[in-house]
Amino acid sequence: MRQAPILLISALLTVPACDDTGPAKPVQPLIDREEQQVKEELRDRSFRQFQPSRDAPERKAVVLDFFSSGDQTLGLWAQYSLNGVALAEWEVGASDYRVEKSGSEYRLVPIGPRSSRTLPTSCENCIPASGLSISVRNLFDGGNLQFKLNNSGNRLPPPFPVFENWTTWIEDEYLDG
Repeated sequence: MRQAPILLISALLTVPACDDTGPAKPVQPLIDREEQQVKEELRDRSFRQFQPSRDAPERKAVVLDFFSSGDQTLGLWAQYSLNGVALAEWEVGASDYRVEKSGSEYRLVPIGPRSSRTLPTSCENCIPASGLSISVRNLFDGGNLQFKLNNSGNRLPPPFPVFENWTTWIEDEYLDG
C-alpha cells in the first residue's frame, strides 16, 4: 500500500501543466505585403497610457508613436512625475521594426533600437532596449486596438512603466505645431 502514494505522485509529475488560455501559438514573421499592411495601419498614429490615471498626482505615462520623423518610425516615450513635476524621462526609438504574428497578436520588434534618458540626468543609449517588443491585437478592428509591452528580462529601469497586460490605449490626434 505504500506504493500507491508514490505512483500517484509519479503520475502527477508526468502530466504536463495546462493553462486555460490554450497552447501558445508559434511566432511567425510576416511576408512583406502583410508587414506593410500592419505598418500602414499604424503609420502616423500615436497612443498613450497612464498609470494610475492622467491626472493622478503620482503617475507613470507612456506614449507610443508611429510617426516618421527624421530617422525614427517607432518611438516609445515614458515619464514618471510627481505633483506635476517630471522626475524621470526616457525614450526608446527605432528607424524601423519587423512584424511577427502569433495567433491574432502582432508583435512589433524594433530594429536597432536607440535609447536616451532626459531626466534625472541626460545620456544616450544608456537604457538597454534589446528584448523590448510591442504586442498589438485587434489591429484591424476599429476602436478596439490593444497593446502590451514586452520587456524581456525586465531590462528597462524602474519606474519605466511597462504595461505587460493587454490594455486599450488612448489614441491621440497628431498636432503639427
